[in-house]
Amino acid sequence: MIELNYQPVLPAKRDYGIGICGAGGIVNDAHLPAYRKAGFRVVGIYDRDREKAQRTAAHFEIDKVYSSLEELAGDPRVQLVDVAVPATENLGVVEAVAGAGKALLIQKPLAENLETARRTVQVLERHQVLAAVNQQMRWEPGVRACRDLMDQGLLGEVFNIALLIFVDTPWHLWGWLKQKPTIEVLYHSIHYLDTIRFLTGAEPRRLYADGSTCPGYDAKGETRVCLHLGFAGELRATVLTNHHVAFGLEGQQSELRVEGTEGAAIRRLGLLMNYPKGVADGFRFTSRRLGMGQWISAELEGSWFPDAFVGPISSLMRAMGGEIAAPETAVQDNLKTLELVFAAYASMREGRVVGLS
Repeated sequence: MIELNYQPVLPAKRDYGIGICGAGGIVNDAHLPAYRKAGFRVVGIYDRDREKAQRTAAHFEIDKVYSSLEELAGDPRVQLVDVAVPATENLGVVEAVAGAGKALLIQKPLAENLETARRTVQVLERHQVLAAVNQQMRWEPGVRACRDLMDQGLLGEVFNIALLIFVDTPWHLWGWLKQKPTIEVLYHSIHYLDTIRFLTGAEPRRLYADGSTCPGYDAKGETRVCLHLGFAGELRATVLTNHHVAFGLEGQQSELRVEGTEGAAIRRLGLLMNYPKGVADGFRFTSRRLGMGQWISAELEGSWFPDAFVGPISSLMRAMGGEIAAPETAVQDNLKTLELVFAAYASMREGRVVGLS
């Protein structure tokens, strides 16, 4: 049986003091459950809505609720600040915290435009602090398993990656997001673009995108997307999403496909179907090197939420401890993902293929 290496590498030192900025749904449903499972040490939390922070602190047994960002940044027990606020607030938080010399993990997207993202990175570099973006889908167990199959050579030369997402997304849970002119790519398919970069280890040369919504739907931005990436050689990647498949689970699909000259792997991303409850994940793969026509189903431990959230913060801690040179999702690297996001919007506006340097 093939051994699959898909779990995040945990840091040698796990007791860094974590200060949380933000007490919203993602913190309660993913960040804190993941950190609890991994045995990480959260020492305090801050939110503009102090009552929210107090409820979260009580539920997760966090002993300190800060009255301000400055108090959080000034706490000597805090060595790493986990930022989970709306993207429009990220730069302000970074400006308030970076001077204290704490490492930062910043929720995606880093910003809602490239100019602000670059300014944010400049602030971090000026203060010489380690910082990463929480692009946690890279650590989704099926994504890591696909990469491991690639690293083992079992898929041969990968020539096609596809994310096929046909689900009924409850957009009403994010009323603020429906009012944005940029919705699906910036806040959802950004995960897929980053994951494609991770799997390929390469940057695309050209991109085409088309975005729209559902007839009569009251969203200002796109909620359906077709994205195609062209790489050097024969490698191509496609993201096809429709968040309005409203006729029951039987007609829905949510999968990542990685296909190569020697084999293929398919990951069912169950979280996105019947969200937020989700359905069961699945993973299967085949390789000529294992026998023609033989598909193997593997039970992978964990899922995207909350388990993948262990990955980005572990990588950041490993960089803090000198185990690796930089976090895997360092802010500098994440600018490349954001460049793809905004190239997609340029392609939508202009109706053309965008060349990428």
